[in-house]
This record gives sequence, C-alpha cells and structure tokens, in this order.
Amino acid sequence: MGNYTSAFMVSPAKAASNHTHPNKPNWITLHAVASELSIAEVERLWLRFRQLGSDENGELTESVLMASPIWQDAFSRNVMKKFMDAKTKKITFENFLRGLRWCEMATLEEKLRGVFRLMNNGNEVPKEIFKKIVERVYTDPKDKEKRQLGYSIQRNFILLLFSHHLSGSITEDQFVRGCQQVPRNLVDDALNFELLPSYMKERLHQNLPEFSNEGQMTPVAGSSGIPSDTVLKDVALKIHKRDWERVANKLDIMGEDIDELRSQYKDPRAQVYQMLKLWKSRDQSMASTGALQTALRGAGMADVAQSLS
Repeated sequence: MGNYTSAFMVSPAKAASNHTHPNKPNWITLHAVASELSIAEVERLWLRFRQLGSDENGELTESVLMASPIWQDAFSRNVMKKFMDAKTKKITFENFLRGLRWCEMATLEEKLRGVFRLMNNGNEVPKEIFKKIVERVYTDPKDKEKRQLGYSIQRNFILLLFSHHLSGSITEDQFVRGCQQVPRNLVDDALNFELLPSYMKERLHQNLPEFSNEGQMTPVAGSSGIPSDTVLKDVALKIHKRDWERVANKLDIMGEDIDELRSQYKDPRAQVYQMLKLWKSRDQSMASTGALQTALRGAGMADVAQSLS
C-alpha cells in the first residue's frame, strides 16, 4: 500500500488511545469519531481486533502476530506491516480501523496500486514471481469464479509481458493497466471490502438513527423472523454442492472458522449446516431470514433465497 499508508496512519502522539482505554466506556465512541466510522462498525471491528490477540491497552504487538496463521502468509504479513508503527512494532486499534476504512473507501485504481506495492515492496515484479503469486491466490479448483479471475489475470499479463514494448518485469502502471483489462465485475468482486456485511447494513438502515440519512432499504416480506434449524438444514442441502463459502463470506464467517468446520465434519452438508448454525448463534436477533436471503443473493444463489420467501 506504500504511500497510501499516510492516509490512515496516526502517530502515537496524536492517537485517540491517549484519551481513552479499552476498559473505559468511551473507547468505542472515541474511536468511531477518530476513524469516521459508525458505532456498529467499530464495535464489530473491535471484536475482530481482540480475536487477533490485542493486549490490555488495545494494541497488537508484532510478537503476537508472528504466532498467528495470518503472519505465515507473506502477502498477509505485508498487509499487517502497513498497519504497524515502524518504531513501536505495534498496531493500534485506531490505525487498524483507519486502514480498513481505506480498504473499503479507496478507488479501484488506488486499491490496485496498493496491491502492487505489497507484492515486491513497490519494486518491479519479475514475471515468474508474478505468475507464482497469481497461482497461489487462485488455486482453488472448486471455486469457478476464482479460476476465471486467475486465468483472466494471467492471460492479460502474459500479453503484456511478451509484448516487444515490455521487459520481463511488471511495473506499477503496467499492473494497473493489465488489471483494468480484466472484466470489471471480476476485479470489483476480488477487491470489494465491506466493514459490515450487507445484511447487517440493511438491518442498521432500518433500525439505527445514525444510518437514517442514507435512505431506507426495503425489507424482504416475511424476512424478520429467525430461521429454524430445519430451515438451515434445508438451505445446507441446497447449497452444499455450490460455492457455499461465498455465502459464509457474506455472513462474515471467518476463514479460520470455515477451516475448523471442514476439519470437524467430513460431509459437506454438515459443514454448511454447522456454518449456518454458527452464524445464527453469533448474530442472534440479527440472524434473520432476510439477512440469510441477502447473503444468498450476494453469493449468486437467488433461487435459494427465493425459496425462503
């Protein structure tokens, strides 16, 4: 993300944490003001931040992150380092919030340039290294959209790399130009980042005053009730042979949870059912039929969503 970090990194001297503490009641509200996010967004991200291993002062240390699975992946490690203060080797909650807000709000070109600067510290990327990166990211044989995006990216960059105008390395501008030649819907889907899942935003639009100035969203008829376990089993039966991980993503189920479910349950139907039960247990009153329908539609399973009406 390179130079873009200056858009969200706040020095320790100016940090909101100088005026509050995780055990104080204004911790969430003060960070919401500092990061220009809603209370709901900050509360949810505070939960995620604690899951990563933040300490009693609301900071993530490099030593804690080094023991995390996230740190073992080079690309993820580079992302986390962009959130980290170079001197203290810590990530403050405020910088975590502001960095994620940038990920949601940045333009497509800004995101593409940010991704490039993570691949080789902003230097030109040799074609062989680039090919390995793409293959590593898009290797899931079960994910048709990932394969399609991976093939499209490689095809466009192979054309660029073997053009007589280019060397065997990719510059930042060439990377951006190559990605812009990939079908826009694929790139948008790959770089889309939401601080809150769509179904939660829909509920917040309906219920919270802080969202009222953004317009009302029409609720799905008969969608306010919480789906029974029988309904969840029926949904699992319908989607277990499809890309159900996209549904999990829309429901904000973490990758680690999906991996755990896969290791615990061998039957894909059980994996999906337990994933849905996890969502229902976690979100409680927010886990409505309408929320599930929104997630299903977002994952390209409108037919299953319609069956819940």
